[in-house]
Order: sequence, then C-alpha cells, then structure tokens
Amino acid sequence: MLPMHYEAYGLLWLSHIPMPELQIAPLDVKTKPDAAEVQIESHDLTELWEKWDVGSDNFVARDGCLFFRIEDTGLFLMERGQKIVVSPVFGADEKKVRLFILGTCMSVIMMQRGILPLHGSAVVIDGWAYAFVGHSGAGKSTLSAALAAQGYPLLTDDVVALSWDAGGRATVSPGYPQQKLWQPSLEGFGMKQEDYATVHAEITKYAIPVQHYFHQSAVPLAGIYELVPQPDHEPGPVQLQEVSGLERLHLICSHTFRGGLVRRQGLAQWLFETASRLSASVEISRVSRKGSNFTAFEMVERIIHHIRKGVHTGI
Repeated sequence: MLPMHYEAYGLLWLSHIPMPELQIAPLDVKTKPDAAEVQIESHDLTELWEKWDVGSDNFVARDGCLFFRIEDTGLFLMERGQKIVVSPVFGADEKKVRLFILGTCMSVIMMQRGILPLHGSAVVIDGWAYAFVGHSGAGKSTLSAALAAQGYPLLTDDVVALSWDAGGRATVSPGYPQQKLWQPSLEGFGMKQEDYATVHAEITKYAIPVQHYFHQSAVPLAGIYELVPQPDHEPGPVQLQEVSGLERLHLICSHTFRGGLVRRQGLAQWLFETASRLSASVEISRVSRKGSNFTAFEMVERIIHHIRKGVHTGI
C-alpha cells in the first residue's frame, strides 16, 4: 500500500504500515513537501540486532536510538525522534505489533523529541485539559470514559503527550480517537463485549471508537489527578487530596510512560527538568477509592466539584 499520513500527539506521521487506530491527516497537510515529522517503516532488523550484540538484554540504547525485542512479536527501532522501524516475526499478531507502535515506540519518539509522555488519559473540562495518571488497572480509561459520557471530550487515552506552547504553558496534544476498556468497565457502562474488538488476541481489553467525543486540538493543562484504587479495603467514599512539595515531582516521574527507558537513553536530566517545570505550573491531586465496586460516576462528581470549586483561570 502507499504510505499514509496520520496525526497523533501533535506530530505528523508518515506510515508504511496501516494504522487504522490513527486519524488520517488533512489533505492540505500531507501534500506539503517533507511534511511528515516521523516515519514508520517495516524492514528486516535481524542482522542489525545481531550486530548490536546486546546479549540477553531486550532493550538497548545507542547514539540517540532505542532498539528493543518482544518475544513472538518482533524487533522495534526508534531513531533520534524521526523514525520507527518495525520487524515483525512471522505470524505475529498485527494488533499486538500496532499496540507496541502506538505505545512504547511513539512514547520513545516523544522522549527523543522533548515531549513528555505520561501514562494516563486526559479530557477537556471548561476549556482546560485535565490528566488522570496511575499504574495499570487504576481506572484511568474508565474515569475518562465516564467524564466523556457527561459531555467532557476525550483528548487522549493511555498516553498523555505534554509539551509547551509559545506562552510557556504546558499543553496536551490529542492522541487518537480510541479508548481501551477492560471487560468489568464495559459491564459497568452497560456495554456489550461482543460489540467491540479486543486490543489483541491475548487479553480481554476492548478497543472503543470515540470519534464522536474526541477533541482534535491541543489544550492547555490545568491539573493532574493520580488515581489510587484500594480494592482490598471495605467500600468507602471517594477521597481527594492535594499533592504538595517534592511528592509532586516524584508523582510525575513515576507516571512517565515507559519511564524505565528514560535513563537508558541518557534522558534522566531532561526528565527531572521537565517534571520540575510541570510540577510548578499545574495543580496536582490524588484520588483514592476503596473497594472494588464501580465508582466511576461518583469519581466524576467529586472531581468536577473540585475543579469548579477552584475555578482555574491560568493566572
């Protein structure tokens, strides 16, 4: 197939691999000479991997590049923020290959270009972006889906791309119009799993198209909420508290998407400086919920009340 231009995370991607999850770039953008900022290609990388002689390590960084291997899936090479090269193994699940391109590969490209990728989702509330970060299974996508159901558009799911606008404000660029929800979340929203495809064959996580409530332009960031579920506790009300001091800095660093790859690439100082700048410019809070009941709409009510109570002005 002919290469396609796509838009995601504030970048223009020219891909030789079909990426149906992504938005196709407008005609006026992709017809400009050398418009693409990042290329996505597919080549046999086996010989290069052997030449790099990485031993038993599955991740290695050299000369501004990151190279990694996923067993039964393939080899992936990110080059200086400008190119992703993929070498799938024979018979690899195409959805799983794309999942690594959309997640780890694009996040590494962002790091190499000075864009901070956080592990989370973001929505637009009253003209401002709010990001929800947390470890896997914390309920980030579920909360953003509940907010979207209340009329707050989705900016991004899974990876939050943070950069700085001309006025020095932290901004979130739109990802792509899809959410990923686990089966219990589908049930909580009254959705049927047979209506959606799984993210890939090995897990019961479902890809939910969200074009009808997807926000397609960058938005200044007003706040970050860390989600901390406590499923082993007795059910109780949703708790919200401000995060202060150095804990803010630690929170941002700990929720950087694929944060373990930052130091490997020699980007630890960049992350520290970026996280410090971010922690000084936005509100950061922690939301905890006890028990395993479906509490997404209770959390929405608590968060909206918190935001409206503090009416963010950007001053």
